[in-house]
Amino acid sequence: MNWKEQVAVVTGAADGIGYGIAFALAKRGCRIACLDIADEKNEKTAAALSGAAGKECRAYHCDMADPESIEEVFDRILKDFGRIDILINNAGVFSTMSFVEDSYETALENYHFNMDVNARGLFLCAKKAAPHMAERGYGHIINVITNHVKRYLFPPSDNEHSYDASKYAQLAFNESLDCELKKYGIRVNAVCPAATRTPMLQAFFDDLGMELTKETIGECAGIASLLEADEVGEAVCHIINWDDTQPTGKAILLMYSKDCENLKQGYVEELAK
Repeated sequence: MNWKEQVAVVTGAADGIGYGIAFALAKRGCRIACLDIADEKNEKTAAALSGAAGKECRAYHCDMADPESIEEVFDRILKDFGRIDILINNAGVFSTMSFVEDSYETALENYHFNMDVNARGLFLCAKKAAPHMAERGYGHIINVITNHVKRYLFPPSDNEHSYDASKYAQLAFNESLDCELKKYGIRVNAVCPAATRTPMLQAFFDDLGMELTKETIGECAGIASLLEADEVGEAVCHIINWDDTQPTGKAILLMYSKDCENLKQGYVEELAK
C-alpha cells in the first residue's frame, strides 16, 4: 500500500471515531476529505490532518440525512481531488425511544433520524463512490457499524430500537456491497467497535449521571472494555492494508486494544463471528 498516493473520504470526521480514523490515515500520508455538519470543528480537523499528512486535507459540510448534500459533496470531492481511493462510512447518530411512552409522531421522527443518517447515509455515500472506484478497478470501503450487531455478546436493550435497526441495515449493506463490488477490485469490510471514548458516548453517560470508565461500561454492557478512537483508527488502517489473500465482506468486532493491534497480522476469524 502506497499510502501517500491515497485519497480518503471520511464521514463524521470532525471528532470521535471519525477523527481517530482520519488522523491514522493522514499520518500515513493520505489526503483526506473530511465530511461533517459541525463546520467549525471540521475545519480545525482538516487543518490538523493537513499538518499530519504534510499535504492539503479539506473540510466539507455534508448532512448525511440530506441526499442532495451527499451528492453535491461527492461531486465536489472528485473535482477537487480527482479521485477517491478510500471511503470510510463512519458518520452516525444515536437516540433512544419508547414504544409505550412516546407518541406516534415522536417514534416516526426517531426512526427517520437513525435510519436516514446511519443506514441511508452509508448507502448513498457508497453509491457515489463505487462507480468511480469500479471504473479505476481499485478502492477500499470500510463501514463503521457497532458492537450491537454481535448479539451473542451484547443483548438488545429496551429503548434503542431505531438505532439498532439502522445498524443491522448497515451490516446487511456491508455484505451486499462486498458481493457486488469485489469483482471490480473494491475491497469492502466493516468494523464494529464496542464502547469507544467519543463525545457521543460521553453525552450518553452524562445523561445517565455516570462517569465514563471501563467499570461503568461493564455495569451497563456487561463487558468492561473502553477503546480509544485512535485505536479504532489503527485497526481500520490495518484492514485497508490487507492484501488480496485476506477476506472481504467481514464485520470485525473491536472490544479491546489487542483486537485492534492483532488485525495488523491479518484476519482474525474470532472477531467476525
